Amino acid sequence: MSVLFLISLTLLAPAQEEWLAVEGGTLFDGTGVVRQDQSILVRGQEIQEVAPLAQVRPPNNSRRFDARGKFILPGLIDVHFHFNVRIDPKISPWLPLHFLANGVTTLREMGNWIVEENQRWLDETQARGLPVPRLLYTGPVLDGANSLIPAQSVVLLDEMDARREANRLLDQGASSLKVYSRLPLNLVRVVIEEAHRRGRPVHSHLGIVDPRDAIAAGLDGIEHATSLCRIFLSPRESEAFRQASLKEGNPGSMRIWTKADPAGPEAAALIELMLRHRVNLDSTLALHEARREARDEDRVKAVRNMADFTVRYHRAGGSVTIGSHGKVPNAPPGFAFHRELEMHVEAGMSPSDALQAATRVGARALRLEDRGVIAKGKLADLVILDGDPLQDISNLRRVHAVILGGKILDRDTLFASREILTGTGEKPEK
Repeated sequence: MSVLFLISLTLLAPAQEEWLAVEGGTLFDGTGVVRQDQSILVRGQEIQEVAPLAQVRPPNNSRRFDARGKFILPGLIDVHFHFNVRIDPKISPWLPLHFLANGVTTLREMGNWIVEENQRWLDETQARGLPVPRLLYTGPVLDGANSLIPAQSVVLLDEMDARREANRLLDQGASSLKVYSRLPLNLVRVVIEEAHRRGRPVHSHLGIVDPRDAIAAGLDGIEHATSLCRIFLSPRESEAFRQASLKEGNPGSMRIWTKADPAGPEAAALIELMLRHRVNLDSTLALHEARREARDEDRVKAVRNMADFTVRYHRAGGSVTIGSHGKVPNAPPGFAFHRELEMHVEAGMSPSDALQAATRVGARALRLEDRGVIAKGKLADLVILDGDPLQDISNLRRVHAVILGGKILDRDTLFASREILTGTGEKPEK
C-alpha cells in the first residue's frame, strides 16, 4: 500500500471526537431537579452520560474538569436579544461575546438583516478566531406603513407582500418571525399562516393590534409586557390608543400599566386566553425598569404591575421566558439577561422556576429540542458557577466556566473582544 494512499485515507477519515468529563459538581438539570456529586460525560458536542461521580468511567483520553464545589446548569437561552454593529459600533461588536462569557450560550436576535448584518458579524468574528454563541435569527421586523424603525423593518403593504417576505426570511434561515407594532391584523394572520405552514413560530411587539385578536389569530409569543396594555382600556380608550400608535408607536403604555390591576378581571381573562392558546410571554421587565438614580415612582409602579402579571401567568401554568433586549438601564453590558432573571425572582418567581424559564422553557418556546436541559443526547452547553443560584439568584453572575458544544471557552479571550473588535482599551466588568 502506497504512502500517498495511506495519507489520503487519513485525510478522508472523520476527525476523532474529543471526550470531556465534568466531574463532581452540583447539577441543576433545567427541569428543576438538583443532584449533588454528579458527572457529565461529553463526546464531541453531545452529552453521553449524566450520573453520580462514582458511576462514570471516562475514557483514558478524556479531558477532565474538576467541578467539585461548583454549581452546573444548562447554557442560558436569551429569547430576545438585540445588537447592531452598524447603529452601535462601540458596543454591539463585542456584546454577544460578553453574553457568552457570562453563560448565555443561545441568543435569538430580533431585528437585524440576516445576511447583511447577522451572518456578516458571525463570519467576521469567527475569522478573528473568536468563539461565538449559538445565534438564532428572526430577521428584520415585519411592520406596516411608516415603520417606527425603518432601517430594521420590512414594510408589508398587502397579502402578497406578507407571504413573499415571510418566506424570504424563512428561506434565509429565520428560526422564527417577529411582527411589529404597525402591522395590521389581517397581515399578522397571513405571516402566522406562512410561518406555521413551515413549522416556525411567530412572536410579536404589538401596537395597533389588540393582543386578544393577535392571539386568536394564532400568535405564538408576546414580546414586552407593554404589548398587553390595551386589555385594561375601554373600547373608546383602546381605539384612541390604536390611532395614536399609528403616529407615535406605543403611546402611554407605561402610564396604562401604572393604573392597571394585574389581578383584575381583564388580566384574568387574558391569562385564560393565553393559556388556552399556549402563548409564550417574554416580558422584558429590565428594559422598562427605572434607572436606580431616578425617582420615577410611576415607572416603578408600572413595572411592578407588569412583573406581577408575568408571575401570575407563570403560576397559572403559562410559558414565561427570559429575554434581555441586549442592554438595560440597571446592568453593565453583558449582564442584561442576569438582571432580567433577577427581576422575575424579585417579583415572586422561585429561583428554580426562573432558571427553568432561562433554559428548558426558553428552548421549548423556540422549538429547540437539542438544548435547555442537561441530559443524554443534548448539546453540551453548560455554565459552571462559583455559587448556588437557588440560594441567591445573583450567584448566576459568578460564572466560573462556560462550555459550548463540549469546548471549555477561554472567558478572558471573550472579554478581550471589546478591545479586539473595537480598538478600545477599556476593560469590561466581569
